[in-house]
Amino acid sequence: MSEKNRKCDILIIGAGPAGLTAAIYSAWLGLKTVVLETGIAGGRAGLAPKIENFPGFPEGIKGSELVDRMIQQAARFNAEFKSSEEVVGLDLKGEIKKVVSRKQNYEASTLIIATGTQRRKLRVPGETDFLGRGVSYCAVCDGTFFRNKAVAMLVMGRRLRLKLYL
Repeated sequence: MSEKNRKCDILIIGAGPAGLTAAIYSAWLGLKTVVLETGIAGGRAGLAPKIENFPGFPEGIKGSELVDRMIQQAARFNAEFKSSEEVVGLDLKGEIKKVVSRKQNYEASTLIIATGTQRRKLRVPGETDFLGRGVSYCAVCDGTFFRNKAVAMLVMGRRLRLKLYL
């Protein structure tokens, strides 16, 4: 790697809730912390209209507000955020981990990969149009929105099954 390598104690790939929490803790401990994110900080949590199951917010909180607070808290402890920073290579051999992005090379003694997950789309008509207005991908996250209502659930696995709950 070139002499332009950026060195830090903790390098976090992903600025969703897990990556932001890691940034808060590592920066709070005084470790030089850098967070790389290709998309929007907060991930899907930032898009949630209301999060009701996060500790400390008994009345719930908008996803974007929660994410903003997490970023502010990590930044207060000097965590550094790099947006639009796509990782294209990793070298995990040895004590120093090497990460190559499209913009910069990084070296860190600790690497945290918190890239989240991708939803498995159904690819049916209306899926995108009704996302957040009836179409949901997380029964645990969104189940309370449908309490005491009739719902149909597609369970994707080895076979596609349709369950109707009344």
